[in-house]
Amino acid sequence: MSELRTSIKEEDFNLKELIAPYVRFLPWFILSALVFLSLAFLYIRYSTYVYQSEATILIKDTNNGSLSELAAFEDLGLGGAGLSKSDFENEIEILKSKRLISEVVRDLNLNVKYYREGNVKSSEVFLETPCTVTVVSLKDSSPYFLKSLYIKPISVKEFIIKDSEDAQESTYSFGDILNLDFGELVVNSTTIRSRRSDKKGFNDFILVSISSVSQAVIDLKNNLNIEAANKNSSVLKISFNSSAPNKSEAILNTLIDVYNNDAIQDRNLVSANTAKFIDRRLEIITSELDSVETKNVNFREDKNVTDIATEGQLFLQSKTELERKRLEVSTKIGLASAMNELLQNGSDNELLPVNLGLSGDGLATSIQEYNNLILEKERLLKSSTSANPVIITLDNQLKQLRSSITSSLDNVKTSLEIEDRDLRRLSGSIGGKIAAIPSLTKAARDIMRQQEIKEALYLYLLQKREETAISLAVTTPKAKIVDRAYSLRQPISPKPKIVYLGALVLGLLIPFGIVYVKTLLDTKIHNRLDIEKALPELAILGEVPTIDSKESETITSNDRSVLAEAFRILRTNLGYFIKSSSSVNGNTIFVTSTIKGEGKTFVAYNLALSLATTGKKVLLVGADIRNPQLHRYIDKNIWTIGLSEYLFDDTVDVDSITFEVKNQSDKLDLILSGRIPPNPAELLMNGRFETLISEVKDDYDYVVVDTAPTLLVTDTLLISQNADMTVYVSRADYTEKKLLEYPKELYRDGKLKNIAFAINGIKINNFGYGSKYGYGYGYGQTKKSLFKRLKDRLGLS
Repeated sequence: MSELRTSIKEEDFNLKELIAPYVRFLPWFILSALVFLSLAFLYIRYSTYVYQSEATILIKDTNNGSLSELAAFEDLGLGGAGLSKSDFENEIEILKSKRLISEVVRDLNLNVKYYREGNVKSSEVFLETPCTVTVVSLKDSSPYFLKSLYIKPISVKEFIIKDSEDAQESTYSFGDILNLDFGELVVNSTTIRSRRSDKKGFNDFILVSISSVSQAVIDLKNNLNIEAANKNSSVLKISFNSSAPNKSEAILNTLIDVYNNDAIQDRNLVSANTAKFIDRRLEIITSELDSVETKNVNFREDKNVTDIATEGQLFLQSKTELERKRLEVSTKIGLASAMNELLQNGSDNELLPVNLGLSGDGLATSIQEYNNLILEKERLLKSSTSANPVIITLDNQLKQLRSSITSSLDNVKTSLEIEDRDLRRLSGSIGGKIAAIPSLTKAARDIMRQQEIKEALYLYLLQKREETAISLAVTTPKAKIVDRAYSLRQPISPKPKIVYLGALVLGLLIPFGIVYVKTLLDTKIHNRLDIEKALPELAILGEVPTIDSKESETITSNDRSVLAEAFRILRTNLGYFIKSSSSVNGNTIFVTSTIKGEGKTFVAYNLALSLATTGKKVLLVGADIRNPQLHRYIDKNIWTIGLSEYLFDDTVDVDSITFEVKNQSDKLDLILSGRIPPNPAELLMNGRFETLISEVKDDYDYVVVDTAPTLLVTDTLLISQNADMTVYVSRADYTEKKLLEYPKELYRDGKLKNIAFAINGIKINNFGYGSKYGYGYGYGQTKKSLFKRLKDRLGLS
């Protein structure tokens, strides 16, 4: 159970340790979040809002009676097959075609855009401008042409125009053709200005952007979205995005109208060609019928015939039935001949008449398919050439269908002629039985027969002409409008909630990433916690704060500064350490470090001063004879021999190299390092240093020795046996964590005696275990400025 509690405690501690670096920089997180939220507010405030406009249409199957207004005329043969999926997809592509979109651009003059400029951004306006610009011609035919103009009406008849904001202004009259360097324009006044001239913005310049029609078509097509509302229906949802909702609605409504007009023209083309064929035949039949009727009148007048005897009426009834059938067959033969003549003499791209009553060998289906292919070919030729593989394929299909229709007509005609011969043969048999009928009656009957045939064909063509006229009159739009274009109230871009959320996340992620990378790449020690982790078996005497460049590097007797308090704590802990360690029975204290620059000389000097202020007699020895630094803390004009002279010359005694530190306690003496020798290691090994220590130990309460860094040179290790304890100095934000392995090795191997750490250069907010309080208790504390307190709060001190 105790192990479980220990584990939970360790995990909690590790979690706190993981979060601690981020909590420390919490003000930066808040500041970053506020900055990005402010930027998001400015973005939303000054960005251009984009709205979505939508329209819904139903693609009607005009060949399906249940979906068409032509259902009432099904008895006239106007029905057909249903709308397939491929046809539905084809209609979507037609709606998105450049041909239709180009018509929309030209109808609405979309290659000219109008903007009202504000202090920060410009907003597009549509149909609410004080003037309109019409492009007559452009000298630059490039699709990437773009030109901007500034126009301002100054009266009902005149306006000002310029190329840029700082360009020279020119005055023109409305309605005149302007011959500019890039093309010809016409500027017309609108009623908007007169109605709104008192409102802000209508007396300012209007920015007019002119582009090529092709570029406007591309822009419109890129923003146009067409999709099926449901996979099981023929309903299309058309949407368009723009900063001007009324412009989007006008574009969608115009596109639907253009699509309907295009579909109506295609369907009327078939009926129009059929009507032309019927009219031509009616002219011929009318002439022939008039000739037969004239011949009949002349015959009766010449023969003075008013009535024919009813002799052989029973035979005549049979004869009449046969003649009726022959009449029907003859009519069909005439139609087949006319159709053959049209196929042989007509144009290859001419539509064939439909619903003429001829049947057999799939003739009606072939004619319908032939007409559909002709329409498809004409539609493709509007946007491509005859060399298009699709056009070539259609020509081949038309050629095959034409041959098939001709063959079918020949077969139908042959069949009808056989039937006619059979009827004639049967009629001849019956005619022999009525041979007694006067020849006059026979001649009259021949004339009447010709007249009836012509009348029947004439009436039939009149009926078909009426049917064709009806189909032309009742042609309906292919797209039924379910919902006309309307705009959504909420803009689709920008979306404030998403922008604010993104700004907040980004504002938190950036400082988080900076702190994370900084923590990840951080290899320095910062407080006592870092040393306790790496060297749990070694004691820590104290922490020395970092000082500003304007502050004194040394302490005084009655000093109340943070630096003095830190060395008092270090001195007190040193006393406890000496008393508690049974192995420490002397007063010789070595001060060393791992590398240069960690502040060992600074710590040694101030530690000696702090010990001297307690009334103890203290000797400070500069044993770093390779790189002496103690002279920085004394009068620069004082020069004396030092330790290196003592080690080299046996005639030099201790008293001659020892001098009292001025302006400090009378209890502090100092031995400087002296001149830098060429062989410092050999001098330290000659035994004179041990002699010096043994001479001064009984005369002083404390002997503080400033030694060389242990990792760089061997000097300290050569004299380490003379130390009673070792103060090992590391510097926060300077000493690498991996360098702590070296004092651990020295401690484990016993190369240094009684090691205790002193941490130099600690920031105030890193004292202890990262406490934000630090020193500052008691009097003598100076009030920090607002800037200083802000730096401390943000962790910059």
